[in-house]
Amino acid sequence: MSNMAKLLGAVNKAKSAGGFEKDDKKFYYPARDAAGNGSAVIRFLPGKTDDDIPFVKTYAHGFKGAGGWFIEDCPTTIDKPCYACEQNSILWNTNLKANQDIVRERKRKISYIANILIVSDPKNPENEGKVFQYKFGTKIFDKIVDALQPVEDELDPKEPCNVFDLKEGANFILKIRKVEGQTNYDKSEFKAPSPVKVDLSLLESLDQFTAPERFKTPEELQRRFDKAVGNTVRLAVKEAKPAADEFDEDEVDAGLREVEQKAAKVIKPAPKVEVTDDADDDIEALMKSLAS
Repeated sequence: MSNMAKLLGAVNKAKSAGGFEKDDKKFYYPARDAAGNGSAVIRFLPGKTDDDIPFVKTYAHGFKGAGGWFIEDCPTTIDKPCYACEQNSILWNTNLKANQDIVRERKRKISYIANILIVSDPKNPENEGKVFQYKFGTKIFDKIVDALQPVEDELDPKEPCNVFDLKEGANFILKIRKVEGQTNYDKSEFKAPSPVKVDLSLLESLDQFTAPERFKTPEELQRRFDKAVGNTVRLAVKEAKPAADEFDEDEVDAGLREVEQKAAKVIKPAPKVEVTDDADDDIEALMKSLAS
């Protein structure tokens, strides 16, 4: 199988399958002015080896509940069950708008991570020529997909471009703007194909983001989630389905029952954190909330 065919297979899988990173020191974030605007020229780089896919897709949860913050990698990243996702499903299926609004705040968030070369960085020229890891969301990923698999258009025909290729790839003009209070990447675009030289030994393996040891055990994830939300999922289910046969009290341990009995009856959404389609904005909003 050719590298291009393998890459397209990975891209299509990522599109169909649908985080907060705890250590962001290695990630690149373009500087922005007071209005929230910024720009840079970057180059998406190939995998560390010929067999490596040049990006990874991850999921993570990041929200503040009644009992504090819950910031965790989601095990669905590696096709493992996630307690937070399961609880969200229970809450969503009550079919109550208030509960579904809570789920929208607590749902998993998607990120893509790739190695990039900084071609031009007007605000921080010292970054130019350096290799970083870059975390981005669906808006930028869609632009990568459009370059790899351009839509057939007789009036504006485009050739497929493997943007991760060193010889036949293309620089990406990253344009960040604030539009109606939200970070917007619509003006970002790939330029014409051009070669670039990079020492591939500088690339870091992306396997670290899908290593099983990176994810909490089911028991630890449940403990952290229940602490953050104050067991409001069980209360919300009782509110929506009060019939005894709909909720098996025998499955709830004594400690959780005691907390539930003392908890408030009114379910309120968690404090709202600005969330956009791109991972760096999720982190920026989170950090601001933590600081305040």
